[in-house]
Amino acid sequence: MNWKGNLKKKLTAVLSAGVLAVTGTVSAVSGMTVTADTPDLQLDNYAKLLQYSLYFYDANMCGSAAENSAFSWRSACHTGDAVAGGFHDAGDAIKCGLTAGFTASTLGWMCYEYQDQFQQTGTMEHYQLIMNEFCDFFKASTTLSGGEVTSFVYEMGDDGKDHGTWYAPEKMWDRDSSETYSVTDGASNVAAQYAAALAQNYIISGREEDLTYATALYNFAAKYRKMTDNQSTYKDKDVQDDISWAAGWMYLATKQDDYLTENSKYTSSTNDWTKDYCYANASLGAAIINAEITGNWSYATSYIDGIVNSNQNQFYVMNSWGSARHNTLMQTCALVVSHHKDESGKDYSEWAQKQMNYILGDNNANVCLVVGWNNVSATSPHHRAASNLTNSSDWHEYNSWDGDYASSGGHILYGALCGGPTSSDFTTYQKTAKDATSNEVALDYQVGLVGAAAGLYAAYGTGSVVAEIGSEVTVYPSEVAAANGETPQPGTTTTEQTTTTTEETTATTTTTDTTTAIRETVWGEVPDEMTVGEEAKATIIHYLGLSGVSCTWTSSDPEILEVTETGKEGDLYTYAKISAKKAGKVTLTANDNGQIFTHEITVNPSEEKAEWADFPYYIMAGDDFSASISYTGSNPNFQWTSSDPNILEVEGSGLNATLHAKDGGTVTLTATNGSITLTKEIDVVICVITTSTTEETTTTTTESVTTDSDETTATTSGSETTTTTKGGDVTPASLYGDVNLDGRVDITDAVMLNKAAANTVQLSEQQRSNADCDANNEVDSNDAVVLLKFLVSIIKTLPEVAE
Repeated sequence: MNWKGNLKKKLTAVLSAGVLAVTGTVSAVSGMTVTADTPDLQLDNYAKLLQYSLYFYDANMCGSAAENSAFSWRSACHTGDAVAGGFHDAGDAIKCGLTAGFTASTLGWMCYEYQDQFQQTGTMEHYQLIMNEFCDFFKASTTLSGGEVTSFVYEMGDDGKDHGTWYAPEKMWDRDSSETYSVTDGASNVAAQYAAALAQNYIISGREEDLTYATALYNFAAKYRKMTDNQSTYKDKDVQDDISWAAGWMYLATKQDDYLTENSKYTSSTNDWTKDYCYANASLGAAIINAEITGNWSYATSYIDGIVNSNQNQFYVMNSWGSARHNTLMQTCALVVSHHKDESGKDYSEWAQKQMNYILGDNNANVCLVVGWNNVSATSPHHRAASNLTNSSDWHEYNSWDGDYASSGGHILYGALCGGPTSSDFTTYQKTAKDATSNEVALDYQVGLVGAAAGLYAAYGTGSVVAEIGSEVTVYPSEVAAANGETPQPGTTTTEQTTTTTEETTATTTTTDTTTAIRETVWGEVPDEMTVGEEAKATIIHYLGLSGVSCTWTSSDPEILEVTETGKEGDLYTYAKISAKKAGKVTLTANDNGQIFTHEITVNPSEEKAEWADFPYYIMAGDDFSASISYTGSNPNFQWTSSDPNILEVEGSGLNATLHAKDGGTVTLTATNGSITLTKEIDVVICVITTSTTEETTTTTTESVTTDSDETTATTSGSETTTTTKGGDVTPASLYGDVNLDGRVDITDAVMLNKAAANTVQLSEQQRSNADCDANNEVDSNDAVVLLKFLVSIIKTLPEVAE
């Protein structure tokens, strides 16, 4: 899968660095030559392709739902997650909101367009189970109050921790709050995708609660309109495309015109990475839905025309990472436009069919990118659970593995779409599971195959579903029924058509590539932006291991961004810890065994916040105190003043100052820095210890001794001693202020109470009762202030009860 971000996606890194795994040119890649031994590629069995395409989601079920997976080798996992359920993102176990939302809303779109095809192939039951699982997880991730979203979880699982292991999910840990990432005012792109999927599920299945959550999540996204990049595995560029996409579905669900207005803003997206329909840009999808509503097809057809016309005789590659993903998603969009050809005026079906032929094996490498489809299919996807490696916490099993499922006893991940070649030349495809570029599988990869298969089946009506898939797969009952002829089928596969299609693509024209290097080393995580004072980590991933690897990290301006630590993590990562020092732009460079990685990072000024960090409630006259300020800005030039320097004198500036207590009284301490002003009132007390005459008498009375206001009297009953000390009144039954239990209330009690308030001494139950000088059932610094006021006769009675 792709990695962190506000972290930069690997595929974006490949683009920005201008690096492709294959740097040679391929003028055209046509099909394989037909011989007597040519395998049956099943190029036009679109009913079966739609059926197979859904099974990947069974392999990636998370929580208790995995117990009912169609694959016998999957069972319940992560049942103790803070939000259980949902789907693992790729071959790992993270649950990523952005790709999950995109996948679910694309899946719902396909059923909206091709519900008849799902019904005819018996796959509607399977689709609905998957869609409900997505939507139930989205709702469980969302907290509503009064119909409004107060928070929602946009990602679950720490990707660094997750990718530090190669475990089957059943053997992994549950994710608690420390690996649960939620927002109260952000991740609008994710919220919008959730809303779109929930609205679709309401349209198709009529679940009222889904519309309630869709409305709340849409309103949340539209209100805040910002992305959240902290612990976000995939990087996005903008939120408008997602909001416009969701608005289209909200309009279809409610027919409220304000949603259509927002949907029509799909051209306002500032995404400058790609205009292809994918998790990072939903604009093309929003445009197609808008066209279905308004009849304006110009945006969608103009863009798709450009792609189709430029790739008539070659496999379309938008990006070298996950080429098959982007290819099938383009097929998906082109086929929806074709499905409405009477209105759109365009039919791209033949182009999409030819592109699917490449994927299913009609290419110059004789390889099919759909696992388990035919006898030239990819066999070893980059998928932990399917690989059958189960005990690799220290990577020894993975490191000694050759990446071939045949040697690990791996399971057949039927229907999974692998990443594909790095260019139009299929010889750049690598068969090992350790090559994640070629063999990555993921939720958003797979939904492109679902969409293309459904669209091709709608266009050509060929093929049939099967009642048996493999010994480790339980086929859904409705699919078995369809396979047995209990559901109408619109057509059947013919050998003649397959042969004709193959013969029409036998001519092969290629040029020799100059480089066939595998992308074994890529960016892992690296921030695009940081804030002054922020710490972060950048990593490089080494898919072939760290043996002999040496990586040097440098910053173009250490005064802006400092590299504070470098090293290696696990068996795949080299890393640098970086610290943002001041605002500006800087280039972070990693020299990894001669391979140069660069990335520009913008360091933004920190938001100025200041508060008192260490200050006194009171100071004894004659004492000094070191006060300080906690500050998050970049200019800590605070100026300190006292309202009366004769009482309290201030020495110093910036974040720290020394307070000199000179005389008794109350002053206001002020610290000013530009528009920030902090103030605090401080009492300076003079400790007056008077010598008192202690009288002791023996008495047998149990009555309290009443004294004037200048005496403190502790009275006991029976034949005991009565002690009288100069001061104020202490309620005899409580002995307030007598913290050290010596029968007196004096400065030694104040000293002990200060220590107790600072947690440097522990008090007994009786001492705590006596120390509660403000009678609030707590012992803290305010009790110490009250006691000092009593000792210097500012107040006359203990306790001092707040009115």
